[in-house]
Amino acid sequence: MIRFLIYLFPAMMDMVVGAVFFVTAVRYSESGASSLTVTGVMATWAFIYSFCSLIAGRVVNHKNAAQIIMISGGAITLISTGYIAVPALGMQYLWTALIGVATAFFFTPFQVFMKSLEHGEDGSVVRSTALYTFSWSFGMACGPFVCGYVWQNSGNWQWCHVLNAVMGLSIVFGIWKLNKYTHQHHEAVAAAGKPSRTEDYSKMPDLAWLGWLAAGVGCITVAVVRSLFPVKAAFLELSKTDQGVILAIVSFTQAFIGLAFIRSKFWMYKPLPVALFSLAGLLGLLLFGLGSKPETFYAAAFFYGIYSGMFFFYLVFHSLVHPTKSSKYVATNEAVVGITTIIGPIAGGIIADKTNSSVPFYVAGILVLLVMAVQARVHYLKPVKS
Repeated sequence: MIRFLIYLFPAMMDMVVGAVFFVTAVRYSESGASSLTVTGVMATWAFIYSFCSLIAGRVVNHKNAAQIIMISGGAITLISTGYIAVPALGMQYLWTALIGVATAFFFTPFQVFMKSLEHGEDGSVVRSTALYTFSWSFGMACGPFVCGYVWQNSGNWQWCHVLNAVMGLSIVFGIWKLNKYTHQHHEAVAAAGKPSRTEDYSKMPDLAWLGWLAAGVGCITVAVVRSLFPVKAAFLELSKTDQGVILAIVSFTQAFIGLAFIRSKFWMYKPLPVALFSLAGLLGLLLFGLGSKPETFYAAAFFYGIYSGMFFFYLVFHSLVHPTKSSKYVATNEAVVGITTIIGPIAGGIIADKTNSSVPFYVAGILVLLVMAVQARVHYLKPVKS
């Protein structure tokens, strides 16, 4: 049971990220800044994150992963203090860039640490993928959800960063404790010497590249939703509480969809499930574009969360399942997430400034359809037996 506690830490870190995205987007939107200025904050984070993730992939190994995670948690606490101490709007770009460095040196080593801990356990790849997807998605949901209420009721956005600082410290002390358990766990597994009971994916096609394509476009659409919804919400004068809840529904749904895959076997190699999940995403994006009332956005967030839960699970699974290349693939995953999260906010911001805040959601829907067609064709041409 203790080893499941490790999945608290991606939740904590993405709670920080979700809070940062929410607070900075709302502050800029309320200042009257352009759509590109609002979305540029997320793009800045993504650029730094993707670059640093590639560096992390070269320096992280199972021996130093825990130490690097603890350093990352300490950095989050310091940077969160910086948001409060130097609160000028222009400084949001700098602090968010530093958050990009800290998070890059959290998620890559964490996945190495996670796989190391799960080694030798029954169904380890699918289970760790499901729990990881649930964990960080739940944290991303809690960020705007908690901050929306805290900010609305206190009238002070600084309290959101106080919470982030506490999350950083919790990561440091929690990983320090769990790292001791990891060593004991490895010794116990080695002593038992029993093989794990899990599905044999060794003869399945290597589809990491398809995961990068699907999640790449998926992350573009995520960035459009997270960076441009506050712009549209400000225009419609939605409350901060509604904004926080709507963005939280995306990630809460995503989290529980990821967790629902914990006993998955072969749907990740079949065309029909992938197509159905993608159509849910298309519906969600259309509702975000068409919506004008909170209830419509609640539905949009739910359907979109179904889709995002699928492609994030799909991405991590197809990378971790490879017997020899998983470490390389994991680092590539994070770089893909970062690079596409640059493209989404910048392209979405430009389109919104040239047209209106609804059009980027429609463009994102077209991208989802195109990738769905590619995925369905690849899986159709490479059938698997369940």
